[in-house]
Amino acid sequence: MLALSSIAAVMKLGPVKVSCPQFSSTLFEMNGKLMDTLADLIPIDQVYLFTMEVGLRREFLGYFGPRATAYRGKNNMGGEGAFWVDLVQQQLRGAISRERIWSRLTTYESIEVLERDLAIFGFFIALGRRTQSYLDASNIDILDESLARFLRYLVGGSVLFYPQLSSVSTYQIFVEVVCEEMDWLPFYPEGSTMGRQLLENRRGHQSVSNMESVALALDVCSHWVELFIKYSVWLEKPSHIKAARFLSTSHSKLEECRKALYTSATDTVPKYETGKDIDVGRENKWNSREQTSSKELQCVDEALNRLEGLLKEVHVCSSNSGKEHLEAACTDLERIRKLKKEAEFLEASWRAKAASVQQIIAG
Repeated sequence: MLALSSIAAVMKLGPVKVSCPQFSSTLFEMNGKLMDTLADLIPIDQVYLFTMEVGLRREFLGYFGPRATAYRGKNNMGGEGAFWVDLVQQQLRGAISRERIWSRLTTYESIEVLERDLAIFGFFIALGRRTQSYLDASNIDILDESLARFLRYLVGGSVLFYPQLSSVSTYQIFVEVVCEEMDWLPFYPEGSTMGRQLLENRRGHQSVSNMESVALALDVCSHWVELFIKYSVWLEKPSHIKAARFLSTSHSKLEECRKALYTSATDTVPKYETGKDIDVGRENKWNSREQTSSKELQCVDEALNRLEGLLKEVHVCSSNSGKEHLEAACTDLERIRKLKKEAEFLEASWRAKAASVQQIIAG
């Protein structure tokens, strides 16, 4: 730690004060090795806190970014998963707060909820755009429709929950802020080159097919969707129903993409490409339960709207003596709406987490 502190002090002088380029280069190399050694001794979150204290936060992000995005099995992130999710959420929330993106939206949510929701949506906008760039660099011109829908949802799904983001100027600023803030996180290291090399090492081929490139893209997206579902503490609060629904839908669309990839293969697709074998019977049963639950909540919403309309009509026709009862009825109506919102949140959260657990068991 003392060595890192000393390096941080020297690096703060800048390249002008340290006139020897070779010495500066050696400092950066030593800095990386020392951070690696420190990460072997203490948890990664403690390494991050220490580097922040000594002024090496930017170097930490640049050096350990690939560690967060490296392809791994779903259970191999250990305790680091929670750290990376919290880090990107807090970083994006800070940028959104700094740029006051929330001030462009008129909604009943509090500023805190807006900032957190936009941070989650913003992360997946960056992921979606980077995935599209990776597929373009892999010379995949025509995407499967399910994959195209999934990418469109990642990049534009926030507009469905916050329609005011459909303003070109607002959305453009939002995208620029989140993508710039996530520039340190190489979802696909060095564009598509490292991703393709990763696949070549696995298969021993010198060329990578379109199907394998798509499989890697789905693996990366699935990695982050499931990390957020599992570790984002924000999603445990009913006030973040919009973000929970977004991730739940993203997870479902990912499954559609995996099915399309599975059915398009002529031979049995290796496990790392599909994530699991498709159990059609279990999937149909699961989808049937989802549809039933959604229809029931929709019926509740329609009933609440009709009840609200009736209360308004009665309020217009009623005398002063009956207004107290009407106010009590309106209060009860708001309580019911709040309970319904909590039920929707629990449904979305449960659905996403259950699907994630299902994948782990099947894998």
